[in-house]
Amino acid sequence: MFPIRNTARHRPGRLVLASAVLLALGALVAWWQSRDAVTTDAKTTPATAADEGGRDDATAETVAAPTPSTARTRTSATTTTADWPASLRDSEPDGAVTLDAQGRVQPSLELRRLFDYFLSALGERDVTAIRTLLLDHVRALHGDTVAAEVAALFDRYVDYQQALAAMQAPPGESLRARLERVRDLRRRLLDPAMADAFFGDEERYTAYTLDHRELMADTTLDDTTRAERLRELDARLSPVQRASRQETNVAVLVDEQNRQFDALRLDPAQRQAEREALFGAEAAARLAQADAEVAAWDARVARYVQARDAIRADARLDAAARERAITSLRASSFDAAEQRRIGSLEAIGQLQSP
Repeated sequence: MFPIRNTARHRPGRLVLASAVLLALGALVAWWQSRDAVTTDAKTTPATAADEGGRDDATAETVAAPTPSTARTRTSATTTTADWPASLRDSEPDGAVTLDAQGRVQPSLELRRLFDYFLSALGERDVTAIRTLLLDHVRALHGDTVAAEVAALFDRYVDYQQALAAMQAPPGESLRARLERVRDLRRRLLDPAMADAFFGDEERYTAYTLDHRELMADTTLDDTTRAERLRELDARLSPVQRASRQETNVAVLVDEQNRQFDALRLDPAQRQAEREALFGAEAAARLAQADAEVAAWDARVARYVQARDAIRADARLDAAARERAITSLRASSFDAAEQRRIGSLEAIGQLQSP
C-alpha cells in the first residue's frame, strides 16, 4: 500500500486508484489460490486447496495410488431430508444431474457442484453415508439407472480427491508446474471428458491469469507491445470470464479502498464521499449497505464463537454432549447456508476466540 496524505486538499476518490491498479493482478492470483478455503470445496477434503491453487505444505513429487473408496458400500435404507446432516437440512441441493438425449448422465459442472454440496457434510457424516444421501436424492428424481451412473462418477471423484490429498510436491516447484501435475491427475483418474467438464473453465482461466502475470512482469516489452499482447491474451477469455475478471478487479479495488479507510479511520460520511467519487452514488450506497451487513454478520459470528467456546469449556459435558450442544447452537444461530459457511471456516481454523 502506498502512503496516503490525509489532508483536506486531497481529492475524493484518489485514495486507492494507483495502488489498486498495481495490486489487482497479484490479488487475482492470490484470490484464485485461496478462494476455496472459504467455499464448499475447502470443506469437502483437505486436498481441495491444493486442487485449486497448490498447497504450500506439499513436500514430494509422487502421487500415491488411490485406495479403493470407502464410499462403495451402499445401505439399502432410503433416507429422507429429516435424516440429512444438520448443515444440509432446509436447504435446496446445489447442482444437478445433466442427461443427454438418450437419458444417460453427462459429466458437467452442475454435477460437480452436486457432489460438492453433499460432500460439504463431511465431518458430520462419513463418505459412505454421504454417498447414500446423494444416491437416494438422485434416485428419487431420476430412477435407479441414472443413480447407478452417478454412483460410478461419484466414486471416481472421491478417488481423485484421495489421490490429490496424497499428492506431494518437491520444494520450490512452480505454481504452473504444480497445476500441470494436478491437471494430469484429473485426466488420469476422472478421464479427459469428465475432467474438462468439472475443471476445464477454471483451468483455462488459471492459465490466462499466469500468462497475464508473466506478461506484466516482462521488462523487455515496451508499452505498445505489451498492450498488443494483452489484447491477444484477453481474446482467449469467454464473455463470461471477461465479465468475471472485470468484477474481480472492481472487488480488489473496493477491498484495497476499505483497508485504507480503516487505516485512516475515516467516518461513514468520508467513506461515502470517497466511494461516490470513484464508483458513483448508487454503487456507494450499495457498498454502505454491504458495510452494515458485514458488521451485523461479524457481530453474530462473535456471539456464536463466545457461546461455542463456553460450551467447549463446560467440564460438566462429555465430548458427545458438547458436540450436540454446538450443533444445536449453530442451527439456532444461522440458516442452512450460513451453517455450511461457519462449518467451513471452523474446519480451516478461522473462527478462533480473539
